[in-house]
Amino acid sequence: MDISLRAKTHLTIVTILAVGLLCACGSQAIPPTSPSDEPPGPSEITTTPPDEPSTSQTQDKSPDLLDRVDVVYFHRPQRCPTCLCFEERIRYVVSTYFQNELDSGQMTFGVYNIGDSKNTDIVKKYGAVGSQLFINTVKDGTDHIGDIQDIWSWSCRTNKAGFDQQVKSVIDQSLKGEE
Repeated sequence: MDISLRAKTHLTIVTILAVGLLCACGSQAIPPTSPSDEPPGPSEITTTPPDEPSTSQTQDKSPDLLDRVDVVYFHRPQRCPTCLCFEERIRYVVSTYFQNELDSGQMTFGVYNIGDSKNTDIVKKYGAVGSQLFINTVKDGTDHIGDIQDIWSWSCRTNKAGFDQQVKSVIDQSLKGEE
């Protein structure tokens, strides 16, 4: 059965739109960020890499207190407005609601460009491929890494308060040991 010319045209248009949507975050319309272009985070956020405990965490504490929650956000070198919103809002939530946990070492926070060669080990550890939020609940020295795919449906750009609440909730659950 032959597909009419009109149907072929519609199929072509739908295919082009689908590919365009899938490639939006890799678009060159927004220039790639370099380390000097990274948006500055609040200076009070501790960004100890999750796979390297700080010396304050390892001194004068019993091993059971080394358990922690690592909040890790990865991004691509090219960043779309939604990906930039993710980082901005996650930084806001962490600095606003979890400063005590950061200060105590109960929680760490890091932002990593997957295109930067210095981040190769942590990118491999988490299996990051793009703009992704991971929550790693470390229990008895064992990683329990969760890829929070839901951030894509939390409407970061149109409902910042709702997005913030969702991120806060996920972190709270991890801190309580509810993976």
